[in-house]
Amino acid sequence: MDIGKAFGFVFEDEDWVSKLLLGSVILLIPIFGMFALIGYTIAIIRNVKAGDPRPLPVWQDMGRYFMDGLMFWVANLLYTLPMWIFACPIAVIWGLPALAGESEDLMAILAGVSGIVSLGLACLMSLYGIVLALLMPVLQIRYAETGEFGDCLRVGEVFRFLFANIGPIIISQALMWVTGVVVGVVFSVVVGVLSMIPICGWILAPVLGLLMLPFGVWLMLFSAHLYGQIAQRDSAVPVMA
Repeated sequence: MDIGKAFGFVFEDEDWVSKLLLGSVILLIPIFGMFALIGYTIAIIRNVKAGDPRPLPVWQDMGRYFMDGLMFWVANLLYTLPMWIFACPIAVIWGLPALAGESEDLMAILAGVSGIVSLGLACLMSLYGIVLALLMPVLQIRYAETGEFGDCLRVGEVFRFLFANIGPIIISQALMWVTGVVVGVVFSVVVGVLSMIPICGWILAPVLGLLMLPFGVWLMLFSAHLYGQIAQRDSAVPVMA
């Protein structure tokens, strides 16, 4: 993957300032904004895979962006259902000691059982959470490739894509996490220092804090470019008979 290209492609566009600011403003619109921005990143994935030298789209066809984002969100939501399968029994199991009545021995046994089972289910939830984090880019790529919601639900093909591109997917997710954490910490420290400076700092701190919004938009665009590269790489790999 060309990580440097993913970092800088936004700024290579002649209209990057207006596109980034418009994305930030749209993101402020409740519900619609987030779905539209997700749809916008799906358009970037398509453009990168197609080899477009300027993959940052113009903010138009907002209805399609919204629907693409909504469909991806629904597909992602369906893949989170196993988390509820693990979480619901935990809530029930923790109520087992109450069935012991006044028997302290039985209460201790039930408490021990509920603790062990809950720990096991929590471990399964954590493991599936990691898998889910790796599946999210796969779902986004598959929807970008075909525009068909059903392709996201072909579980076998989704996992085959994941295993075939596991290295780049892990790298892309790690880069997103590290970049987000580092910039978030730097912003927090700077805003914290400015907030201690009377008058001038009190004015600059919230203004600087607002810059986190376009950074959040840029981070999503950065990840979309990485996903587009993964899609391009996967399509270039010959299928073995």
